[in-house]
Amino acid sequence: MYIIAIMEEEDAGGGRLPLGAQQQTSNDTEEEEHFHQVCKAYQQYATFHQTKQQGVTRRICQLINTSREQEEMLNNGGDNSTSTNNEDTQHQYPTIESILPPSLHPQSSTNQQYIKQYNESSIRNQYYLDCILQYSNVATSQDVLRQRKQASSQCHEVGSNTLTPTASTIDWTTEDQISKIDSVLKCVVRDWSLDGKEERSVVYDRIIDALERYMPLNADGGIDEKMTCCNDDKCISNNTTDEASESKHQSLPRVAVPGSGLGRLAWEIYSRGYSVQGSDFSLHMLLASDFMLNGCGIPSPPEGEEKIEEGRRSFKQFGICPWIGETKNVMSFEERLRTVVVPDVDPTSLLVTEEEDGRDAPEFSMLAGEFLQLYSHFLPENQSKDNDEQHLKAQDKFHAIACSFFLDTAPSLPHYLLTIYHMLVEGGLLINFGPLMYHWSGHGSLLPGDTDASQSNGGNSSAYQRRNKHLDDRYLSSIDYTWEEVRYMITQCGFEIVEEETYIPAKYTSDNKSMMKVMYDCVFMVARKKSRSNT
Repeated sequence: MYIIAIMEEEDAGGGRLPLGAQQQTSNDTEEEEHFHQVCKAYQQYATFHQTKQQGVTRRICQLINTSREQEEMLNNGGDNSTSTNNEDTQHQYPTIESILPPSLHPQSSTNQQYIKQYNESSIRNQYYLDCILQYSNVATSQDVLRQRKQASSQCHEVGSNTLTPTASTIDWTTEDQISKIDSVLKCVVRDWSLDGKEERSVVYDRIIDALERYMPLNADGGIDEKMTCCNDDKCISNNTTDEASESKHQSLPRVAVPGSGLGRLAWEIYSRGYSVQGSDFSLHMLLASDFMLNGCGIPSPPEGEEKIEEGRRSFKQFGICPWIGETKNVMSFEERLRTVVVPDVDPTSLLVTEEEDGRDAPEFSMLAGEFLQLYSHFLPENQSKDNDEQHLKAQDKFHAIACSFFLDTAPSLPHYLLTIYHMLVEGGLLINFGPLMYHWSGHGSLLPGDTDASQSNGGNSSAYQRRNKHLDDRYLSSIDYTWEEVRYMITQCGFEIVEEETYIPAKYTSDNKSMMKVMYDCVFMVARKKSRSNT
């Protein structure tokens, strides 16, 4: 588990170092290998995309050459009279080669210009990814190239028989890993660009509005008990126990944002004055999130040096091309290569340490890890008798949990819901927005030809187990639930649903210029954890 302390100065403490630097101090061999694989995908991104485009060019050449061979066979296959006729028809009828647009002819100037633009776009993305790696104290793509060149020259100087790095000897990443980097770039656009504002506002605005309505803050930063919008029993301020009520005077209300991805929702909630703890399992996302939240600020010049001119940018921005990997449902080549500027705001602008009047400032942190791994210590069975009192203190718990496109990522949704219940103070809020895509669905189904999955035959696994041995175990235990079933489990956990809206259209990392757009009909729900006296 790694902690990313957002918007704090780096020091010797591991919690304040970039995520990459924290990883390098880890003694977990498996985690180190995973980190290495993720960084390798970051480093090799441009090479992969440029090579894929070369593959397209190769296929076009094969198509043209095959067509030419077929035409030559046709022209040479008859007598003189038919040959003459064929020569005439060559100029009358279109051929494969003649109907291809200039942009696809490998020798045309238009094609050469397209390839140049494509390579520049991949390099633009690679530069952004390299900035993420550099911030994390990891070798960039250029560092890796220099290391290879140096190794190659040293081998030549000493006349070594050692094989120098070649395309066949380099440890390449996989298409699956590169696909995850493509997803990171799309999520960066969704969370940190003007282009993504409309898409994310459908989700984030609803969540933040509910948070501010049901858990409003007073002038001191605590939970407001006198807001006119809280006259009914739905507001958390009217439903807290003495334990929770005591805690809100001791510390600011805490909001957890699991599955926080690139961190914009968590950042927006923090900007409203709440203490926020985001978390995510994907290291691909967390490296980019750490950089966006901490690495885009431009340090103020030392005292005595010239300050930034008024009107100039005070934070770093990047032009990225998130759609270059898309080849389906594309209106034009230019649409694939269009540039999006990120971030649209200065993520470091909310740096606060202490309010002017001495009050505590809200905190912002991010945790790296799987949800249950991070928060299962809240479950009663994981609390030792010696630590019961400490763990059950309301200030260790959260006042609200904001879930955006998160619940359906659970390998086991009942485990997630029970954990969420115990993470919250009494009267705490569960705010959820999203579809039911179920990320661990679609693999490992029991088929008619499978033997009983619970039986073994002479020490050998069943046909079901053998057929699915390549799958992650989570595919084999995950269950898809309807919203009615999810809703039932939420209420059975001990929640009261105070607001619910269904069939809300929402997109996720959608390309507005694409010929195909995926629209989810989502559910928005606010549920309140009942007090013990009401359960």
